[in-house]
Amino acid sequence: MQSYELSVVCYPFHPTKDSGRGVDRYCYELLEQHAAAGEAVKVKVLDQGLSTGTLASGKKLLRLIADLFSVKSTAYHAVSPPAGATAILCGKRNVVVTVHDLLPFQVKGYNPSFKLAFARLCTDICVARAAALIVPFRVTKDELVSAHGAVASKIHVVNYGVDHATYYPRPHVPRSPRRILYVGEVSRAKGLDVLIKAFAELKPKVPDAELLIGGKGKDLQLLQELVASLNLTDVEFRGFIPESELAALYASAAVMVFPSRYGFGLSSLEAMACGTPVVVTATLDAPEFIADAGLLVKPEDVADLAGSIERVLGDPGLREELTQKGIARAARYSWAATAKQTREVCKAVVASPAP
Repeated sequence: MQSYELSVVCYPFHPTKDSGRGVDRYCYELLEQHAAAGEAVKVKVLDQGLSTGTLASGKKLLRLIADLFSVKSTAYHAVSPPAGATAILCGKRNVVVTVHDLLPFQVKGYNPSFKLAFARLCTDICVARAAALIVPFRVTKDELVSAHGAVASKIHVVNYGVDHATYYPRPHVPRSPRRILYVGEVSRAKGLDVLIKAFAELKPKVPDAELLIGGKGKDLQLLQELVASLNLTDVEFRGFIPESELAALYASAAVMVFPSRYGFGLSSLEAMACGTPVVVTATLDAPEFIADAGLLVKPEDVADLAGSIERVLGDPGLREELTQKGIARAARYSWAATAKQTREVCKAVVASPAP
């Protein structure tokens, strides 16, 4: 195939591995891998910068529209439905859109209703008019087809990856036998309130257990108040963890817990690559990614979560089994494969453009 131009539309995200946001990392890794591949594709990056908040996102959207009208590419890869819908409505052809999840249709109460309505509208536009859709999990593809009328042949499952040059077992790092770790957004939507309650239930049985929470988020004060109300003293909110420290932190923990009310987190996969056992909630895509390489628990079930953590802390044989299975499972995923499969989808769209 001859050389073609691909514009990667990053809105409302920014390609970096230093923000703690999963889709930012996804953008960063795609662009790094595209550059390293050396294939006949010229990549342009439509990036409006890093910002948070509704007003900032609105300003970025206006800049995105201006950027789209100023560029002409053979194909466009939008990393989110809002980016994809904007490109489509600006008249761009050969638009490929990544739909990371369908949470705007599934989860209520954690984001403003207008934000969810906007996300749902953009997803509907992409389902109807995008040349192709990319999803990270088969469960998302199935739901797009069954609940949203998407054409199955237009949807391509391209898994997320892990940076194996950064995340790998570190036997020289002392593992704290009672350290429970969470890394991700500090919010109730991620189930941190459930984890804190489970930790309170666990403490009388494992008095020397400690809970370390890494990340930032809007619910920090509420969760700190919950810790205080339960009279817990061995809970530390570490704040944002730079990537230079993450791998060693994963390796230092006895177990990494991701109790999200809605799906899988990249931190779970990174911890598995480091050889740390994981306990995650069996929601949406998590069983597809984790399989039997970690313990799956019922969402919002405090007792189930506490019991599973206690099992890992108290059973060396189980820890070793989960360590080996996690390393093997994580080895199946790489950002190079993610980027290669993404380029193949874009090339197929260019080779067979819609009428």
